[in-house]
Amino acid sequence: MLNPLRKQNHVLPVLVFTTGIVFSSIFFESHAMVGVFCFLLTLFLTYLELVTQWSFRAPPNRKPALEDERFERRIINVLHHDIAHYILSGNPDAPVAWICHGWTAGACRMKYRVESFIERGWSVVAVDLPGHGISDGLTKWSAEASTTLLIHAMNKLQSDRPELFSNGIVYYGHSIGAFIGLRISKRREELNSELTFSGWVMESPMTGYTEIFDETCNILRIPSFLRPLVLRKTLRHFNALNEGVAHFARLDEADAPTWGLPKEQTLLIQAMPDERLGSAHYERLIHLMETGSEAHLLNTEFLHDLNHSGSHDSESRKAAIDAWLEEQFPAHSSASLA
Repeated sequence: MLNPLRKQNHVLPVLVFTTGIVFSSIFFESHAMVGVFCFLLTLFLTYLELVTQWSFRAPPNRKPALEDERFERRIINVLHHDIAHYILSGNPDAPVAWICHGWTAGACRMKYRVESFIERGWSVVAVDLPGHGISDGLTKWSAEASTTLLIHAMNKLQSDRPELFSNGIVYYGHSIGAFIGLRISKRREELNSELTFSGWVMESPMTGYTEIFDETCNILRIPSFLRPLVLRKTLRHFNALNEGVAHFARLDEADAPTWGLPKEQTLLIQAMPDERLGSAHYERLIHLMETGSEAHLLNTEFLHDLNHSGSHDSESRKAAIDAWLEEQFPAHSSASLA
């Protein structure tokens, strides 16, 4: 019954507060202590609704659209949301690089990261995530809902431009863009059969929501004894927002490997130290891939001159990408094109 309300912003906090104030006023006239208790309970319940809602916030500021004459801008409408894509068509026999930026960024911040692919004649598709760049926002933002929109957009673009995807996809995700990439890998059966992955580049990736939930609780200074209650409410909101797509009973279901894991050759480019996410995220990815059947798929580059945020242009990162592409895709390398 509450799911429709959980899908909206502000509705539950306002409803809880308004209802509580009404009851507090009624009880206060006849039983002052009961009225005071109802008022304090109202404040507590409203607080819980507000901190839960804050977990689904969108970035407060947006980056501008990608302005580059080499790219065609295309707005793809899926599930009543306009999602901005920037497309560069390369050689017809080359793969396509699908580029996904990080939290609060936009496709414009991935401009220098695509050069290695462009130099090799690859096609490139960069996207503004929902609530970023010039894409439509979500009523409540979640990585799962964003993944759903990207999957629908990928299917639609492939149907309209099949030549872009005839030679496989290398997905490049930065930070939460990598987190969404892990989820796309998990949900790949929802993609058109023509959409196949050849590799993954994950730069300073987010690999789980557990640490983000703890960080959110710390920022909001939520007492430790209240955090299990906030978590239960957060999961209920998540399940309401993604009804019919996902239903999580535990927080660790939003962590790799349950959330998702690459099944193809993967390059991890890691800023050292990672001033934004710390070490837990990349250590999780390394541990899972090196101790599982995917051990032979992972290549790791720790770059001490790279920052998690703000490193739009980096010579060392480009060198790492170039070397990996030369090794993994020699038929589409600069040497072969020369």
